[in-house]
Amino acid sequence: MITSGIRVRCPTCVAGHVRCRRSLTRAVVLASMATFMAACESRLVPAARAAEEPAAVAFANFVKERGIDRAAREKVEHATAWDADAQRIAIRVLRRLGAPEDLWRGWKSSATPYRPDASAEIGDGLVTVQGRAVFVAPQPLDEEERALAGQESYDVVRIVPEAAGSAAAPVDVIVLRAPRAWVRWRVIDEPAVVIGLPLGKGSMPRPGPAPADGTSWPEAPSSLLIAATSIEFRPATPLGSLGMDYALFDAVRDGGKLVAGDADALYGMLKAVGGLADDPSAGRTDIVPIIDPSQRWFERHRGDPVSIVGVARKATRIAIDEPWRRDQTGIDAYWELFVFVDTPPLEVDGREQESYPVVCLVRDVPAGMPTGDSISERVRVNGFALKRYGYPLANVDILSSDGDEALRGRRMETALVVGRSAEWRPIPPMGPTDGFPTWLFLGIVAAVAALIVAGFLSGRRESRLARARSREELPERIDVPPGTG
Repeated sequence: MITSGIRVRCPTCVAGHVRCRRSLTRAVVLASMATFMAACESRLVPAARAAEEPAAVAFANFVKERGIDRAAREKVEHATAWDADAQRIAIRVLRRLGAPEDLWRGWKSSATPYRPDASAEIGDGLVTVQGRAVFVAPQPLDEEERALAGQESYDVVRIVPEAAGSAAAPVDVIVLRAPRAWVRWRVIDEPAVVIGLPLGKGSMPRPGPAPADGTSWPEAPSSLLIAATSIEFRPATPLGSLGMDYALFDAVRDGGKLVAGDADALYGMLKAVGGLADDPSAGRTDIVPIIDPSQRWFERHRGDPVSIVGVARKATRIAIDEPWRRDQTGIDAYWELFVFVDTPPLEVDGREQESYPVVCLVRDVPAGMPTGDSISERVRVNGFALKRYGYPLANVDILSSDGDEALRGRRMETALVVGRSAEWRPIPPMGPTDGFPTWLFLGIVAAVAALIVAGFLSGRRESRLARARSREELPERIDVPPGTG
């Protein structure tokens, strides 16, 4: 524990003198630092305690310390109408429910599965609902509420729980942002999993105003209202069937390097591809659309399977530093491969080329495959598209986007693909009989040798005949002009 009681001795003074100007100045600085660090430490207490306590207890303490426990949510629990007070409490819960993902992983393990016949009171524990999302719409906010929420609206999602059957009463979920792929104000039918904090069984938010086409929020009453930080969406796609949450793609940003917003999607994919078979089916092989920024391919096809075949010029091992990420993915490092793929003739920055690099991130590489910054190995990576990746090229001068300033390090954009492993295709050394029967190979060698010998003998004979003809044509006497000798 850091304390604020500090006694500072000035190193330039004699023993016992602690009140000189230098010592007092230093004391003030250190005391300020101690106060700041003590404040930081007090704010970290919930996280530290959460790591030590059972998950259910830790989450209950978390919501109490955030001021969103059951007592603070009482007006929502017993509301007879969704009024301004209920709205403000709901917004406060949504804003304060967020916590680092490593804490949420432990808390989620303690969540109670939803049961429509459960008579338990609303408490400070998490509930899991798995089913089908059937409708999603934004809940508009007024000016004061927008300031509190930090955004124009939040989303309300209606879910029909799987365990209860299609005739069961639905559950409504409020969340800052539902998956972007779900169309608002339309009937949908998408798989959904939500782990959230139950708010009440009374009055629920009713999004509006409805669009002009007459679509409105479903009339059927809901059995429970839940607040959640996110809703998991695993569609029936090759990657979704491996357990990938497509809602994580909403934070991914194209055109740049890997940033914090990409992390959850990247590690989610690294975990998912660990379930791939040894010989996964190939995906898209035409890479021109995915490397051409003008086609905006990733906006519509993020997570699609792709197959990259080319020459790996670089293979770098990247360690996973966070222990919980290692636990999440089951690996302590992954590999970054720069694979040059053959393409039709392309013009890139005024230069024609017939290959293009694609960046592949894989869980491992085959045993014995060369790695490092200078390799040349044929590989195949069957994986899934994550983003359009931008990275700088060293020692290249370009103009900035507005054309005013020369910058060092031109940016390159390409596809970023995540796969389980690379299939290494080493080129075997050519032996004298590779691909041919021995007798055929020896016959060809003998025939070539005979032709070479015949040609050599024929050349010698022709040379002797030519010399003989030359001697016959020479004059018997050569007259040398006077004075030249």
